[in-house]
Amino acid sequence: PETAGMGVFTFVCRDSGAEWSAKQHKGELEASAATPYDLQRQLVSAACAEDKSGGVQSSFTMVSPKSAIFQVRTPSRAH
Repeated sequence: PETAGMGVFTFVCRDSGAEWSAKQHKGELEASAATPYDLQRQLVSAACAEDKSGGVQSSFTMVSPKSAIFQVRTPSRAH
């Protein structure tokens, strides 16, 4: 279902020791990368591919030494 307003993508990120991986909360998007920085870049790209409105804000919040919540907000426009 289309929702007007902001599109918010929430990802749960985990550090396995070898790499960081992320899975979208209530969604299909997934990514993995060697560093949290690379992971964030991949997730922003994935969110932008899903929502073509352009211009995103993101926040990366560590919740423990090996896990984090990453949110990407896209300014979805009503179609």
